[in-house]
Amino acid sequence: MKIALISTNTTAADQGLRTISGVLRNAGHSTKLIFLTASEDYSKFYSKKVLRQVRKLCSDADLIGIASMTSTAKRAIQVINFLRPLGKIIVWGGIHATLAPEQCIKHADIVCVGEGEEAVLELTENLEKGKSIDKIRNLWIRKGPAVIRNKVRPLIHALDKLPFPDYEIKGHYILKKNRLVKFIESDFNGYIFFLTGRGCPYCCTYCSNKALNNIYENQWGRVRWHSPDYIINGILYLMKKYPSLKIFDIRDDTFSLRPVEQIREFCRRYKQEVGLRMKCLGDPRTISEEKIRLLVDAGCTDIIIGIQGQERVNLEVYRRPQRDSDVINAANILHKFKGKLAVMYDVITSNPYETAEDVANLIKLLEKLPPPFYLSVNNLVFFTGSELYNMAMKDGVIKNEKDSAIELNYWDRWKHIRLKKKNMYLNLLLNLMRGSVSRSRFGLMPRNAIDFLIKPSVVRFNGKHKIFVYALGSIVGVSDVIREKIAKPVYRSLPIDFKLWYDKARYRI
Repeated sequence: MKIALISTNTTAADQGLRTISGVLRNAGHSTKLIFLTASEDYSKFYSKKVLRQVRKLCSDADLIGIASMTSTAKRAIQVINFLRPLGKIIVWGGIHATLAPEQCIKHADIVCVGEGEEAVLELTENLEKGKSIDKIRNLWIRKGPAVIRNKVRPLIHALDKLPFPDYEIKGHYILKKNRLVKFIESDFNGYIFFLTGRGCPYCCTYCSNKALNNIYENQWGRVRWHSPDYIINGILYLMKKYPSLKIFDIRDDTFSLRPVEQIREFCRRYKQEVGLRMKCLGDPRTISEEKIRLLVDAGCTDIIIGIQGQERVNLEVYRRPQRDSDVINAANILHKFKGKLAVMYDVITSNPYETAEDVANLIKLLEKLPPPFYLSVNNLVFFTGSELYNMAMKDGVIKNEKDSAIELNYWDRWKHIRLKKKNMYLNLLLNLMRGSVSRSRFGLMPRNAIDFLIKPSVVRFNGKHKIFVYALGSIVGVSDVIREKIAKPVYRSLPIDFKLWYDKARYRI
């Protein structure tokens, strides 16, 4: 059969779709991969010119599959609706389809929930042979007004039995400047992004892992790994095929979770046989000096460490079992490799469940980390189906998907801050701290100014209400009455230049 597989992700690093393509090709089917890479401003959609090109590429397919993240789900719907006149069966997969199948089945003929390799292969072969598809596990199937909701099959534990993801660029297309063109070697930009395992031991509320654990009855938390042999052989094949590759970027949520014995074996072979520059991700609780020494010696030049929040927020809001002491300990280990290993720390900002004290404590924690490093400040998005999304809907923190920030440009920091309407001043300050961190600076901010900027003084009004006066005069009362009677009159009397700053930096208790 001929299968067209479409990715609406913002980059062409869709390993899930590439692996499904590899499985189908191994079974003798023909696949066409279409990467609809586009802006991270998720309010923007594909032009009709692009959609017509997609429809033309899919016109000879027997089956169409489309994958999306939650942020690109509306783009996926746009593509599905435009492809309807072709009369093909359309399958919607990917993480959004897994987390929100009830939504997705309204638009697609079939929704794939969970791991899709075996399910899509079975679907393809049953269609080819004219057999029923009604009982294929992992698939929800729409039949008129009715929906068949099949259970998921067991997780794939022997990951090495899967073929290497499909990086054969013949029959691959990528969106460039409103045109779908044939994928060429330079479109890799010298990078290969690769997941060396599946599953996650954590169930952070902002992430999909909690929902996946529920779907798979607590089995998702059992991390499964590709063997070093599988990974090394795959890289060697790609290096031979694409000589321009320079960096192998391991995108596991936490590669440092691997047992030290596996890391030792992987690094030994990687150093001897591969020799490319390497990047990876880790988390504070699984960092050890031995693991980092092995990775650096093998050619690892960059590591991203997820801090996410201050201790109370991690433990009570994100349900992430991580203490501030874990972060400081990991940072001290990583600092020993200064000059050899570039370190980036990730934090999440604009969380309406944070108090002012939480944000201030996160800033104080970051000040304790030894420089140099790079600080990445990420905006909180309530992803549909995540535990935090459900909690926020129940609590009235968000009322719909527009409130969830899914539709915002991910990098439009000020819009995220304004949408959440909480701790605006401190979240703005935290965003100004992003970037390169040295002994003297945090991004745009002089290091020696930060403590002054996060320290409030308290003024009492009629002996009852508190007004917090932050540095540079960001004044907001704790009640609407205070804001009306004091904050606004004070604001009106300020010089125009200060008003412009105030509008962007005001902090609401």
